[in-house]
Amino acid sequence: MKQPFRAIIPLLFSVALLLSLTTTASAAFSDFTDVKGHWAEGTLHQAYDDGILKGYDAKTMAPNRSVTMVQAVTILCRVLHVTGLGDISQFEIPQDAWYAQDVAKGVYAGLLEEQDAQVLNDPIPRGQAFILFGQAFQVVGAQPDLSVLDQFPDTAFLTGEQARAAAALVEAGIVSGSGGALQLDRPLTRAEFATILYRLADQYIPAAEYEGHIGTGSVLSGDAEIVGRTAGDLWFDQSSSNIHLTDVTASSVTIRADRLESLRLDGTGKIGRLVLAAGTGDVALTLPDTYSLETLAVGEGTGAVSLAGTVSRLEVTGEARTISIDSSLDTLVVSGSGNTISVKRGCTIGQIVILGTDNVLTLDGTSDTLLLAGRDNTVRGSGRVTEVQLNTRYYTLTVSKKQLIPWTGYDIKNVEVEVEAPAKLPAGESLKATAHLTVPEEDLGKLCTGSWYLNGELMSQAPVRLGQGDPVSDFFPNYTHDLKLDGTVKFVLSYENNDGDTFTKAASAPVALETFPDLGLADAEIEVVLPEVLEAGQALIATAEVNTPEVGQSCMGYWYVDGEEVASGPLTLGSGPATLVYRYDYYYGMPETSTVSYRLTYTTQDGRAQEVTGASQLTLENFPDNGIARATATLQAPAKLEAGKTLEVTASIQYPEAGKACTGTWYVDGAQVAVQPVLLGTDTPKLSHKYKYTEDMKLTSEIKFVLSYTTADGRAQKVTATKTIQLENYDYLYYHGLTAEDVLKTVTSGYAGNYTLAWAQSHDYKPEIKTAWVNLKGYKSDTKYLVWVNLTYQRVNIFEGSQGKWKLIRTCLCGSGTNATPTIRGVFTTSYKQSAWDYGSYYCGPIVRFYGSSGYAFHSRLQYWPMNSDRYYDARIGFPISHGCLRMYNEDIWWMYNNIPNGTTVVVY
Repeated sequence: MKQPFRAIIPLLFSVALLLSLTTTASAAFSDFTDVKGHWAEGTLHQAYDDGILKGYDAKTMAPNRSVTMVQAVTILCRVLHVTGLGDISQFEIPQDAWYAQDVAKGVYAGLLEEQDAQVLNDPIPRGQAFILFGQAFQVVGAQPDLSVLDQFPDTAFLTGEQARAAAALVEAGIVSGSGGALQLDRPLTRAEFATILYRLADQYIPAAEYEGHIGTGSVLSGDAEIVGRTAGDLWFDQSSSNIHLTDVTASSVTIRADRLESLRLDGTGKIGRLVLAAGTGDVALTLPDTYSLETLAVGEGTGAVSLAGTVSRLEVTGEARTISIDSSLDTLVVSGSGNTISVKRGCTIGQIVILGTDNVLTLDGTSDTLLLAGRDNTVRGSGRVTEVQLNTRYYTLTVSKKQLIPWTGYDIKNVEVEVEAPAKLPAGESLKATAHLTVPEEDLGKLCTGSWYLNGELMSQAPVRLGQGDPVSDFFPNYTHDLKLDGTVKFVLSYENNDGDTFTKAASAPVALETFPDLGLADAEIEVVLPEVLEAGQALIATAEVNTPEVGQSCMGYWYVDGEEVASGPLTLGSGPATLVYRYDYYYGMPETSTVSYRLTYTTQDGRAQEVTGASQLTLENFPDNGIARATATLQAPAKLEAGKTLEVTASIQYPEAGKACTGTWYVDGAQVAVQPVLLGTDTPKLSHKYKYTEDMKLTSEIKFVLSYTTADGRAQKVTATKTIQLENYDYLYYHGLTAEDVLKTVTSGYAGNYTLAWAQSHDYKPEIKTAWVNLKGYKSDTKYLVWVNLTYQRVNIFEGSQGKWKLIRTCLCGSGTNATPTIRGVFTTSYKQSAWDYGSYYCGPIVRFYGSSGYAFHSRLQYWPMNSDRYYDARIGFPISHGCLRMYNEDIWWMYNNIPNGTTVVVY
């Protein structure tokens, strides 16, 4: 049975807030308006139920909002129960930062390094997130199949740690790409984070409660004594110390314990991959003959590892590990660095591959093949290797060997480069030169870097895969006043091999350049001149000197103070400096320095947009008393005020410094109604106000509160808050002295007219009487509509709302049944609709029936065909004229036909 996240929810509850920028009241998942139909809707629902994600606000979950580096690390650390703290002294984390301890845990777990300090609060790119997941769950093998990335066009030149992590996650089915690409530089979204986490493991419980879980993985906490279970992928988190597996079958088992004290595999189990990645603790793994283990991986962590028993493959992905092998293997792959590995006498290893650096392998056994592909590795011992293949020039090899195959393809010396460029390049055109590469077979596929230069200036750079086409430049010259027109375009091909050595090949070609007659702001420089120190309250006077050889061009200049545009205006080159006069807003805690910049833009005669910017910084002195600067106020008042109630309003003030003696002034609809002293930190401004009610009064009211203060140096300050509320008014009955009994007596059901349309048009109940009557009668409806047919005044009255809260929305003139064929009285429901009743040469329609399948219905007057011809067989209306139905004008019956659903209550009275 699936038990998702049951044990870890208490730990993750606070973390869930990290993935929500606002704390919202608990809401149902169905309340969120932005998840219905989302590609990850199911996963988002599970993540919400499990406490991994919360709402971004009361109505949205923001599944496409990005996750920051520190949010991702925090959740991964808590998922793995990381409790140790690393050294974060070099991270310069603010003292009040919520994530300080979580960063220390990330350092301890190896998920963060010092260079990550500057990007903690930045959205984490997908590629970096893949590395994080790979490290946390130790899913990246020593030799992941990089060919799985060939399906994604944006991974063609991907190398290193990011390539290995992406390949491992793609191969495992954890990551499938987005829009046909991996989009490694795009920020990871909340939905994507949850999806990757749940694809890795969707069960997080104590090991003591584990009952088996096939398919998606499980993360187990605490000591484990598991017997006879079948599993998919298993992770033991940092709270696990003693792990004993008997007759356990699993796709993989990963040990992420903080301190591993014991590990035993007994019985007749089968494990596809066992990863030892505990923080500390020696492991002496002796496998019984009855236990099948395909791959053993020694990952991150410390502690010596010794292996005895039958294993097909051993991978060493960690660093500085000590490993003793007393077992024959098919394959040994070392991708980590600084490891010390020994193979005892009598052991045979089919293939040894060393990809990392600075490893020491003591081989006292034998091996068929040895591949050295990383630099500064040492292979020694009394054993023997049949064939050694070198992909490095820096190694120590003292073990006996039968054949040594040296590395010959470590450079690109045999690659030939020839540059073909246009003889002449017109001004404004892109320079498209081709670097023709002649690549020998042994260099095909090498990943190089191609750099294009013009007159010695680097113009563009891009990866080049040898054998996959000739590089072509596509750049525009920098058109400056000193541009060398007898130009030279140069291509440099650079190659860095496994050893980190760089080799280059280059070629160049001449090109005659044309330039523009109007160079505009080319070579222009701007010097912003400011005072070193600005006294508090003084106006800033800044100038911008534009240094350029051009004169007379009309430009547009923009002034910015601390990144915000504050002024703009035209400037003619050569006419003198631009000037800014600016006054700062002074407040407590304002920065002691300010940056002022000037941006100048120009469009050349040939249509090229140009801009140049200059900036400078000054020191700001502040006032000792900044009063209520940057204070804010909000009003708490009822959204709707019942008629006759006293309005009670409270002003909540957020202020920078308590103790300021202020004045609070209250206004209602623009009129001052109260003035009161306010001592910040002590007084809470309040208003009690009674409205004067009239029948036609406005039903909205604006409440305004103004907080005033004069600083010690005489500056007047104000903070304003407003709120608009709804007013409920007394009803019609109140103003006209009517009671409920009066209303019930007023409404009658017998026709009271003289059988003319004119009489009906000039006689009807007031809307307030109609509304009061249906609500006093207590009528209810299964839809949001109610229909009352008043026979006295020949009206169809349509209401919207619910029982006791009906509001009149439409009144329609009608013609009811005659005395001989009266309209049935009572309470009914609309039951059936049809387009028309056909009487041969004329019709009535559309039809809305209200008495079962009988003939009683609402319909149009009798009209000649075609429909809606406005030619009438009988157009009479406004008095009893029908055979029992209710005739209506076309626009009214069509409105009912299109809007009133079946099941709507119809009252005929």
